[in-house]
Amino acid sequence: MTEKGKGYYNNRSLIFELPDGWDLLAMSEPREVPGAADVGALVREGLENPIGMVPLSQIIGSLENRTVVIINEDQTRPSPTGLVALPLIDELNSLGIGDEDIEVVIGRGTHRETTEEEIREKLGEEVLSRVHVSVHDADDKDNLVLVGTTSRGTPCWANRKVVEAGFTVGIGTINPHYFAGYGGGPKIALPGISGRDSIRHNHVLMREHGTMQGIMDGNPLWEDMLEAARIVGLDMKIDCLLNSEKKIYKVFVGDVEAEQKEAVKALTEVYGAPVPRLADVTITSAFPLETDLIQSGKSILLADDVTKPGGTVILLSACPDGAGPLMYETLAERPEPEEVVDWIAEGKASPTGGPMASRLRRLLATKSLTVVTEGLTPQQLADMEMEHAASVEEAIAQLSQRQPTAEVIVLPIGGSTFPFIEESLEKVPA
Repeated sequence: MTEKGKGYYNNRSLIFELPDGWDLLAMSEPREVPGAADVGALVREGLENPIGMVPLSQIIGSLENRTVVIINEDQTRPSPTGLVALPLIDELNSLGIGDEDIEVVIGRGTHRETTEEEIREKLGEEVLSRVHVSVHDADDKDNLVLVGTTSRGTPCWANRKVVEAGFTVGIGTINPHYFAGYGGGPKIALPGISGRDSIRHNHVLMREHGTMQGIMDGNPLWEDMLEAARIVGLDMKIDCLLNSEKKIYKVFVGDVEAEQKEAVKALTEVYGAPVPRLADVTITSAFPLETDLIQSGKSILLADDVTKPGGTVILLSACPDGAGPLMYETLAERPEPEEVVDWIAEGKASPTGGPMASRLRRLLATKSLTVVTEGLTPQQLADMEMEHAASVEEAIAQLSQRQPTAEVIVLPIGGSTFPFIEESLEKVPA
């Protein structure tokens, strides 16, 4: 009987067949959980009983400066954050903060410019009609303020509106991150609303021990982000945990460190996925992080953890934004992994794409990578020492000619799933 795998491409589900000689070791999927029936109720409950801090009402009641900035994640993350922002704004209104004293700042770090359509899709019409929304620019020096320096020497250049607000709250998504341990948490501040010099200094820390997915305490880069968030003045953080349909399942509200750690526990319960052993071939969908090769690379690195040396990772990702900022230009030069980190410090490689480029160069030293995409050309991928396929069927056919027998792992939601070897529980993020 022919074994089948499944995945997502361009936000659409698909089913594919494996060749007769390929044995499906595991199809590791997240636990099915429902979307919340009332996201607003979750937000209000979180604001009344935040993790690791006093309720919002007590904070707002003691403010002299009664202006509020909501830092919202950008288009590279999948949460429908307007479902969180709207009840937050309503709650602020009930505490005496008018819409005119609330601003949403899109924390895009060094990602590409956010479009009006993307802002509307993230926040919704009502939020846009009620409060002012602006997009952070990491290179707009007139609107950056130096508020301090971390113990690791990162200068904390931050968005002026954030620094000058009486109260700042961030809204983001909890997910795995290949060098910061996890997304969410302090990343909304650094890199979210930080200056390019701050982001560059922080991201160069990726060469230090412990900068890997699944690690926070003992990860110098995450610890630097956390310290910067406190220096900048991130007073509260809200992180969304999504289900496989990108619907909000849970909401975590509170102190930036305390809430993130609680969110990570829930993330692991939903997205931790055991596999019996390393595979010859791992087929992973970048969903829900398909925007470009940089974001899709997170699923590649998660797949790398369960793929044998000498094996192959097949990535399914539409990559509508192509490779991402300076990603192609960096990888096409085929540098050594450490060389890329030097380029980040020098400004030759982007703080956004450089870290991923470094990690992918390390992967390509021992494994092959085939990308099923329409957002990158075969020549572009060849320049980066990767193979192109127009469909998952084509990718499988190409590989099976060279490798007629293989043990295979399929990760249908590879952008969020934590695969780990069943007998090695230390692989589970902690």
